[in-house]
Amino acid sequence: MDVNPRFKKLFEPGRIGQMALKNRIVMAATGTSLEREDGFVDDRIKDYYEERAKGGVGLIVMGIGAIDHPRGRVLPGQLGLSDDKFIPGLTEMAEAIHRHGAKVAIQLQRGGKLSTEDMAAGVQPLGPSVGSVPMSEVMQDMATTEIPRLMVRFAKMPAKMETIALTVEQIQEIVEKFAEAAERVKKAGIDGVEIHAGHGYLLSEFLSRSCNKRQDEYGGDLKGRARIVLEIIKAVREKVGMEYPVWCRIDGREFEIEDGITIEDGKELARLLEEAGVDAINVTGYAGPVGGFYDAPLVYPPGNLVSLAEGIKKVVKIPVIAVGRISAELGEEVLRQGKADLIAMARALVADPEFPNKIASGKMEDIRPCIYCYNCVAQAFWGEPVYCSVNAAAGKEAEFRIEPVERAKKVMVVGGGPAGMEAARVATLRGHEVMLYEKGRRLGGSLVFAAIVQSDNEGFLNYLITQMRKLPIKVKLGEEVTPALIEDIKPDVVILALGGNLVTPQIPGADRHNVISGKDLRQMMSDRLKRFLKPASVRRLTKYWMPLGKRVTIVGGDIVGCELAEFLTERGRKVTILESETDMNTEMSIPRRWNVMRWLRQNGVTMLKGVNYEEITSKGVIITNSDGEKQTIEADTVVLAGSVEPNVALSQAIEGKVPQICLVGDCTELRLINGAVEDGARIALTI
Repeated sequence: MDVNPRFKKLFEPGRIGQMALKNRIVMAATGTSLEREDGFVDDRIKDYYEERAKGGVGLIVMGIGAIDHPRGRVLPGQLGLSDDKFIPGLTEMAEAIHRHGAKVAIQLQRGGKLSTEDMAAGVQPLGPSVGSVPMSEVMQDMATTEIPRLMVRFAKMPAKMETIALTVEQIQEIVEKFAEAAERVKKAGIDGVEIHAGHGYLLSEFLSRSCNKRQDEYGGDLKGRARIVLEIIKAVREKVGMEYPVWCRIDGREFEIEDGITIEDGKELARLLEEAGVDAINVTGYAGPVGGFYDAPLVYPPGNLVSLAEGIKKVVKIPVIAVGRISAELGEEVLRQGKADLIAMARALVADPEFPNKIASGKMEDIRPCIYCYNCVAQAFWGEPVYCSVNAAAGKEAEFRIEPVERAKKVMVVGGGPAGMEAARVATLRGHEVMLYEKGRRLGGSLVFAAIVQSDNEGFLNYLITQMRKLPIKVKLGEEVTPALIEDIKPDVVILALGGNLVTPQIPGADRHNVISGKDLRQMMSDRLKRFLKPASVRRLTKYWMPLGKRVTIVGGDIVGCELAEFLTERGRKVTILESETDMNTEMSIPRRWNVMRWLRQNGVTMLKGVNYEEITSKGVIITNSDGEKQTIEADTVVLAGSVEPNVALSQAIEGKVPQICLVGDCTELRLINGAVEDGARIALTI
């Protein structure tokens, strides 16, 4: 296959030690909880990784392998590497991935103070020194409804949440377990191992002054703090030989952690690791469970960790792997400029396993993009399997596999939002005759608004619209569907994706001229954007539709209200959010919620919870606050975010008049993007 010349470097062959790679794209290790809790491989995890191998990635690093299973785990489901009984399943996994020309490695890891499964079982975690476990930090900015759910997992947690300092004998046992795990991985036919010495796990705790307070040979200067890692490399080499690919994942620095790993520490560690005989270095970063968590390891700013890889590349001769929200374009640039040798990514491949193949073939518009909602990551807090907001098949590949139908049906989709478009896409790919009706003048539904207030949603909006254009779907815009129209068309199946009814809060003064309802706001955007044929620039067109004052009060602190507050604050508005409940923004994933709530506070957004709305006046909103005191929140403009209620009128009107009626998305209840996509795909697979 001819490779898209824009990405020539990405698709050049790569190498880690003796392991040749067909390209330079690496799937970074992530926890998925798709593995069985007993540590064995099963069909779910095999399907997940095989799908990414089919998609054209050069190397898959499976994560995270528990070297001392079941001790030291950070997720209920982790690959077990502590016994020979795990080898047959690992061999099956390797064979499935190798069938598609990809290489596979396993990340070797032990949890340290983040060994949540030890804590859940009532066992205090082990670390380099006695130290606190950051559970109180984890609970910051979690909803009160979420905290009990989290604590259920840790019901047996010791009252004193501190790590126990490892003895020298225990350190030697752990070193040996790493080596034995690597030997099993090699016996299973897997191509290499990555030793995880980052992200706050045990080995990085030894490396970081913030955790390692030891006074013996495993503490002190960097060489002492790195001693355990260097001993592990030596022990692993004795088990697997010098030809077997072995490399480390390290933090190039720690963000917002007092006495954390510095950039110079990262460079010096890289030199030590090269001298110890590793074949490559995977450069990541860490910032603790909250605080700078979006700087690292999750990485929200694109390419936020590339400079760390670049710095380490200058001091070592072995290959360097860069990671951290690196797009295809940025990855190509990084390789061309010699800042790294391989590009690792994870979320992009969760969202679209075919990402590499689509890049290579030049089908960029067909890539289903990650929207950086972090729902995939958030599942780890509950110990539940990974899922993706834009790819319903992620982690459920067998369940959502698109197979051709035996008999094509006439399918009428009513509503052009994410649920409707996904239903139309999947039904068409299965071979049905699909027509999609949207009463507005453009596709997208509520996703248009979501793309304006959160720019990462825009790529997904464009992807869905592109699929409607490229597939043989009859799209009818500006036409409202009635029972008479349905009766005239006589479809076999009607999929109703109408969205919910937006309900405006009933507050005295809500009809004043300084008040805009959520429904009005969306209509205003739709009216302003009618003349634009493509949605690609909807966020940049906000200057055409923002007749809002300098002081804006948003009534409603759900995900829409909080994202709107972030958006308006970025554009110079002074924003206050009012919420009648005791929590705000509960629909958002925990990691993204941490980031958004911190950002709102740091940027001067006032957030008041547990308030009663008394009246809206020309001066603003009169409320009774959570202390029972009456006050006026001054505002030039009041936005009533409102709520969503079921929209079932059309369903009731056509009941009994068509063979099959299906409701998807917000017309049944608030489903957000992830629920809308899953509803649309699931229904289309049942027809």
